Amino acid sequence: MTNRSLVLLSGEGSTIPAAEAKALFFAYDPQAKFEEPEPRVLLSESDAAPDLVSRRVAFSRRVGRLLSSPGEASEFLEGRTFRFRSFDLSPKATQVDPRKTLEGIEGRIDLRSPDFEITLVRGRREYLALTRPMQMLQDWSLRRPRKRAFFHPSAIFPKLSRALFNLTRCTEGQAFVDPFCGTGSIPLEAFIVGARVLASDRDSRMTRGGLANMRRFDQQWEGVIRCDAMSLPLTRVDAVATDIPYGRLSSTRGSDASKVAEGFMGTLSEALRPGGRAVVMHPQQVPLKGSGSVSIDEEHHLYVHKLLTRTITVLRRS
Repeated sequence: MTNRSLVLLSGEGSTIPAAEAKALFFAYDPQAKFEEPEPRVLLSESDAAPDLVSRRVAFSRRVGRLLSSPGEASEFLEGRTFRFRSFDLSPKATQVDPRKTLEGIEGRIDLRSPDFEITLVRGRREYLALTRPMQMLQDWSLRRPRKRAFFHPSAIFPKLSRALFNLTRCTEGQAFVDPFCGTGSIPLEAFIVGARVLASDRDSRMTRGGLANMRRFDQQWEGVIRCDAMSLPLTRVDAVATDIPYGRLSSTRGSDASKVAEGFMGTLSEALRPGGRAVVMHPQQVPLKGSGSVSIDEEHHLYVHKLLTRTITVLRRS
């Protein structure tokens, strides 16, 4: 069944939120179609149920079924609770009267923990959707680096880790590997989604630390391997996502990041199955190039501070 979905993107001011949401719809429906009528609004037409996307996505505020009228929500609200919420994309928006929007809708109101939310997004035009914000709660703060059993200053935060994984289009039950796993930031998020997780690093401190963090969150990965990412003992995995380490604090211990990236790219043709995707985060000054059967699909940039902009490169094996 074709679903018309609304995605209210978060306001990070980069291309990552839209790319992540699109990747998730594509993961469940490769024929998905999209429209971006204005900033922070993504409309999708696909066979993918919006709930599949909303329970995984990191950089979106709401994901739900697009409604042509409020009355359309009634069939989903029978015996359920709901609330109303509006998001104004323009600072000049006038106040909303919820009674007009909700006229004719039957159901029990629950402001704290509703089954559904009738979401109104007001920008250049108005968009009405039936969303489920409670299932978008991901407890990000509980998994931030300082809350883990093993901490390292190079660790990335859960929301970004989830987005990197989501960009691979990996689905539940597929094989995923992070070859520069560090403290396990990305594998932790991949396991929560339902992937079969493998993690590796050449630094024994990191593999032990990754295992400690896996146990801290009561997860069970397929394995943690101590090995060099330039000679991975794995073939034909479904997806790869990683943050290439750099600098003296990283697990490469000051090795030249350009050489590390070049060597790693040479392994992807063997590591990925045909059609598989790799998502690699790296400093902007360390560009990646396609290698063999692996080519670049997308690039996104994430400003950190004046000395560092990260590039997120999405690659695909033909």
